[in-house]
Amino acid sequence: MQKQVIHTHLSTAIHTERELAFFWGKILEEGLIELGPERRKSVTADIESQPTLDKAIKLLSVIIDKERKYSLEETGRFLKRTKDKLHDEKLKNYDIKNLCDEDRKTNWLWCYIRKNSKKRVMILRHKEPQKGIIIENFTPITLELDDKYLKEKRPNTTEEKREQIESCFIFSPYSEKEEKILSNHLKSEWLKNSKRNEMIKWLDGCHHNQLTWAYEHIQKKEEIKYTWTPSSTEDRKSVLVAVYDLIPESDKKKFIDRFRSTWSSKKSRNKQRGDTLEIENEVLDKLDKLAEETQSTPQDVIKKLITILDWDEILDILESE
Repeated sequence: MQKQVIHTHLSTAIHTERELAFFWGKILEEGLIELGPERRKSVTADIESQPTLDKAIKLLSVIIDKERKYSLEETGRFLKRTKDKLHDEKLKNYDIKNLCDEDRKTNWLWCYIRKNSKKRVMILRHKEPQKGIIIENFTPITLELDDKYLKEKRPNTTEEKREQIESCFIFSPYSEKEEKILSNHLKSEWLKNSKRNEMIKWLDGCHHNQLTWAYEHIQKKEEIKYTWTPSSTEDRKSVLVAVYDLIPESDKKKFIDRFRSTWSSKKSRNKQRGDTLEIENEVLDKLDKLAEETQSTPQDVIKKLITILDWDEILDILESE
């Protein structure tokens, strides 16, 4: 029974040979068990020679159970602390604080992993100066981050996305060196987006109908399937920005130019048909807020107000202005 408890702690924390080596090193370093030099060398060789990771974990469980200096409860706490140290180290190698230090960047990274999980990506290995020109050398690798940890929730908050991204990093099979290489790659990919604010500037002046059109229009893009279902007006804006951030750098200008042009054409057609009603921005903001709070459209809000108010009340309100 004791061995099973120890095995459960180890099997839930160890998924790669690198993690096994980390645990074994901490067990020896921090004195969970005490072995003489020859015995330590022999046991280390036995663990490393196991044909599978599962067998190595089982052997380590037996060794801890037989040689541990602490009670079962204290041993469990030791293994839990060691797991936390391992996770902290991996997140530090990835520089999670830098990668998820703002909402837009976190949203992009969450979507980027969903889009590229288990796919080949080009990673910048190093730069070389050649005749005064910096040459960038890229290497194709498979992005070994599992998107099964990225689950959509309602509402799907940025903090939840960050925690899910952490799980992707923690349970990745990368070595320490590879973690740092991937971290640098993700930072480099983000830099391509960080200075592109065309979509944000366009959305800043949006009213409800314009935002509704934008969301419906952008749903035709391939990138939309890697985002999430928005739960509010602000969240819808975040989805639109995330879609734009996922679009390859070489296609961004063409996309935003076509996007603006399509909206201008639609607005012109609506005016020609008389489908638009000019309303001051201050009034539109209030109308949008009412629509969001009642989970309806601005048109529904207007219809409802006109329907429930007595005709004489409406005239009194208008004449009092």
